[in-house]
This record gives sequence, C-alpha cells and structure tokens, in this order.
Amino acid sequence: MSRYRGPRLRITRRLGDLPGLTRKSARRAYPPGQHG
Repeated sequence: MSRYRGPRLRITRRLGDLPGLTRKSARRAYPPGQHG
C-alpha cells in the first residue's frame, strides 16, 4: 500500500476525530462533499 498524500482534514471530517492524523480541527460541522 502507498501513503495517502491528499487532504487529511477531509478524512478527519468524514470519519470523525482521528488522533495523530492532523492537529487541526474541522471548522465545518458537516462532512465533506458537494452535498455535505
């Protein structure tokens, strides 16, 4: 498997809080995508 190099905050918003993935907090309370 290869390392994911894309936007990690998008995964954090989709799956919930994942410690160690990023130190940033999601400013938006809804999941990513065109329709939320």
